[in-house]
Amino acid sequence: LEVFLNARENKSFEFKFIDSNLILVWLNYDIQDINSVSDKLYNTFDLFIKIPLLNKIERETVLKDFLEKNTKIVFDINDIVNYTENWEVKDILQLLKVGIFKHFLNSELNDTSNEITDVLIDLIVSGEFIPNIVTPNSNNKSKVELKEEYNQNKQVFPPQEPIDNYNFKDVSGIIQGIRESRISDFMLNQLYENAASKNYTELVLIIDKLAKKEPLEENEMKMIAKYPFILNDSPNRAQINLEKAKKRVDLIKQAFGK
Repeated sequence: LEVFLNARENKSFEFKFIDSNLILVWLNYDIQDINSVSDKLYNTFDLFIKIPLLNKIERETVLKDFLEKNTKIVFDINDIVNYTENWEVKDILQLLKVGIFKHFLNSELNDTSNEITDVLIDLIVSGEFIPNIVTPNSNNKSKVELKEEYNQNKQVFPPQEPIDNYNFKDVSGIIQGIRESRISDFMLNQLYENAASKNYTELVLIIDKLAKKEPLEENEMKMIAKYPFILNDSPNRAQINLEKAKKRVDLIKQAFGK
C-alpha cells in the first residue's frame, strides 16, 4: 500500500482509472499499515469502508462451517470462540490449519483422537500463532486466565478404544474413510517429510506390502496408523511422495552440515 501511495504522490504511476472506466478497490487487513500512511491515503482514495469485525455469532458460524466440512476433526467451538475475539475469518481458518498440522505431527495424539481444542488454545496462549489484529478480550481476562478456566471446566471426553483393540479386518473401509478427508498439498508434503525423517525404511517396506496386497503385521499396522495420510494415495504414489520427501530432508540436513 505504501509503495503504491508513494508512486502516486511522486507521479511515477499516473494511470487514469476514471478515463479508462475502471474502479480501484484496495483491501487491507492491517490497521497499522493504514495508520502509518493515513496522510497520503485520503489524497488518493475517494471512498473508505470499514468492514466490522466478526462478532461472537459470526465466529461460531465460521467454526461450525469448518467442522461440517471436516468431519474427522473435533474441537470445542465455545472455547475457541472465547479465544478469537476480533479475529478475522482468514486468521481463524489459518489457526485451524496450523492446529491440525501440529496435531498430525504428534503421533501419540494421532493414535487415539482427533480432538484438537488443547492444541489450538496452546497455539494462541503460547504466542506461537498470532492473528493480524490483536486486541484484549471484552471481559479483560488474560489468555492465561482463560486457559486456566478452560482446564478447570473442560469436558472430559470419553476414552476411545486404544489402537491395540482395533479390528483391522475391514481395511477397505478404513482406507476409504481416510481418503474422504484430503489435506492441502503443502501440509501433505510436510507430513511426508516428517514421516521420511523418522521411519523411512519401515514405511518403504509397508508401502511395498500394500502394493503387493500382502497382510501387515501388528507392528506395521501401528506404524501406518501414525501416518494415515499415506493411505490417501495409491502405493505407487505414496512411494514417490515418500522418496521425494526423503530427498528434501537429506538436502536440508546437508545444508546444515548434519
